[in-house]
Amino acid sequence: MKKKLILIVDDMPQNLQVLANILYGKGYGISIASSGNQALQSVKTLLPDLILLDIQMPGMDGYEVCKTLKSNPDTQEIPIIFLTAITDTENILYGFELGAVDFITKPFNVAELTARVATHVELKMSKERIKKQKEKVEALNKKLNVAYGEIKNSINYAKMIQEVMLPDLNIMKSKGIEHFEIYKPKDTVSGDFYWTDSYNEKLFLVVADCTGHGVPGALLSMSGHNLLDEIINIQKIHDPAEILNSLNAKFLKIFKQEVSGIHDGMDIAICVINNKEKTLEFAGANIPVLYFNNNILKKLRPDKLAIGDDYPENRNQGFSKQSIDIVKGDRFFMYTDGIVDQFDNADKKQISRKGFEHQLSSYLDEPFPSIKNNLLDFLEHWQGSNYQTDDILILGIEIS
Repeated sequence: MKKKLILIVDDMPQNLQVLANILYGKGYGISIASSGNQALQSVKTLLPDLILLDIQMPGMDGYEVCKTLKSNPDTQEIPIIFLTAITDTENILYGFELGAVDFITKPFNVAELTARVATHVELKMSKERIKKQKEKVEALNKKLNVAYGEIKNSINYAKMIQEVMLPDLNIMKSKGIEHFEIYKPKDTVSGDFYWTDSYNEKLFLVVADCTGHGVPGALLSMSGHNLLDEIINIQKIHDPAEILNSLNAKFLKIFKQEVSGIHDGMDIAICVINNKEKTLEFAGANIPVLYFNNNILKKLRPDKLAIGDDYPENRNQGFSKQSIDIVKGDRFFMYTDGIVDQFDNADKKQISRKGFEHQLSSYLDEPFPSIKNNLLDFLEHWQGSNYQTDDILILGIEIS
């Protein structure tokens, strides 16, 4: 290990000799200077680890040497200890103001001298280590900021793709159905999605909640979107229960859960509406559908089974279908659990399914188009400044 270099500056040769012998014996490298000008030249050439500096010297005194070194960025971090016979407070304070780290009075105690030198050499080494660590952290932060920017741009682009893939819900108007949607991702991209399409007189409506939120949930939602399109539009499977059975089988095949150990999936509700025949068929995986018929709240209950659920006790269970007659004015609400799981401003209480049903019931006399704004106002008031718990998706429809 390279010796730490001490520069000793004193105009008295005997002092230089004594100090050099003491510090050399302690394992330090030694350089000496007998004047202020010589000291500045030595510092410029050697960049010592510490300077022992006499104050009272002919020509340039120790104060001037210290002032010069501390004004130079290349030398201002070198610790300077004044070694002097001066003991008055005013001069000592002046030395500290110039940037000295310590004072040792003559005649000095050898143990005190070596202890102070060792302390300030170690402090300088510690500062250098901290500086290097700081530089490494700053360099790493710079790389992380670049990486973060690239990731953020990618996620924002993914958001654009996800939003483009969401269907145009105005297709419902051609089927005599009014609608509104509340779509609030927790993060930039969402694990919740809705899907709709029509075939002859049938209108297919889907609301789904994929495991998680953010990027993982969004990736699953894209898979769900594409699989629904394949099942309904290519394979022409139009029974809601069979749609979910097929979706579950394809999902398990894609993710190979028995091999991969991945147990992600989605909760989903699907309604098939034939407004000409005034019927609605429903199948659900953990997501119910609420509806108001003659101002009475009713519920289409889902199967307690998720898409992608491959646990042994559920492998032979299929999804079931429910059918009801519909009339003009019936209102249906499909929603994911983000709304019911949202905590209030105090972060103590969730809305809950019962609370959400109660809130919807309070809008029975409201015109259908105003329900969306009422729900958004309620959610804003409930949540306050609290963070959003999960992705939120609500799809409301009214038979007209």
